[in-house]
Amino acid sequence: MNYLSFEPEDFAADAFFCSWVLHPTPETERFWLDWLRNNASKARDIELARQMVLLASSEETPAPSPETVDRIWQSIEEGKSRKVILFPNRTIWLKAVAAVILLLVAFGGYFYRKGQNHTYHTAFGESRRVLLPDGTLVTLNANSSLRVADRWGRRTEREVWLDGEAFFSVSKLKKAGHAVKFTVHTHDLNVEVRGTEFNVNTRQDQTQVVLSEGLVHLRLNDRPGEEIRMKPGDLVDFSRSRQQLHIQHLPDASPMYSWKNNRWTLNDASLAEIAVLIRETYGVTVTIESDSLEKQTVNGVVPTDNMGDLLNALESILPITITHEEQRVTIRGRPD
Repeated sequence: MNYLSFEPEDFAADAFFCSWVLHPTPETERFWLDWLRNNASKARDIELARQMVLLASSEETPAPSPETVDRIWQSIEEGKSRKVILFPNRTIWLKAVAAVILLLVAFGGYFYRKGQNHTYHTAFGESRRVLLPDGTLVTLNANSSLRVADRWGRRTEREVWLDGEAFFSVSKLKKAGHAVKFTVHTHDLNVEVRGTEFNVNTRQDQTQVVLSEGLVHLRLNDRPGEEIRMKPGDLVDFSRSRQQLHIQHLPDASPMYSWKNNRWTLNDASLAEIAVLIRETYGVTVTIESDSLEKQTVNGVVPTDNMGDLLNALESILPITITHEEQRVTIRGRPD
């Protein structure tokens, strides 16, 4: 398929594109991420097409009113994946929606004003993908927030602020022949890149950065002039409050961000560590019956689509019984 010749309405009518927008899988995400990385000039068309697909999947009438156009951004922000409704003359309708959106872009900058100086949130147990106007794809983990700088696209630097955890696939961008820097700000440090993939986690009173590919420069907030240059596979932990810095190289860094594919890859993870992950991801209180149980370790891959499946998987791996009542999870040893 020659997607380079596609207009926004062509993308929105393409079944493979719609499946990525509404029901993303690791395979479709990898394809479109790679395609966007190689065709960054089409990022705006892709975003317009995503808006149209999300609008078409909502239970709206085919005639796009101003109220309907406003719902485009609401649908994106809520991250809903609804059943696609097939409209008569779908291509014509999509062209009409595209025209409305483009008019709003031309007369008043609706598209960028709505997308800038904006904070994306995820609830407990929820993850979502955010496509920024430059083609950068951000996958937000549960209980996280990402704030995008105002005047996006008109600054000499792309900036976001993260609280929680996110995986970034940053698109390369040039202005006047110079690469435009992309910076992730946390309470501990700044992550500076030009185009790369990495994971940032700000939980547990520290910032952890794991580099998947490319190059990353870290600048510690309370150590002016000190810079850490990361290579693929590097992991950096820094806590400004505790003044602790830890750097190591991982032979395989992918387990550190397997969460973005709705699973945890556990390598000798203790039940105590898993309990912390469950609490941070699902917002529940986790109690482990005994100290000896806390030290039990787990190896394997467990699903995280929902907490019930995760708890069942843990029970199948370890000799434990897990009860879940309202906002409390209790882990006990299984009787012999």
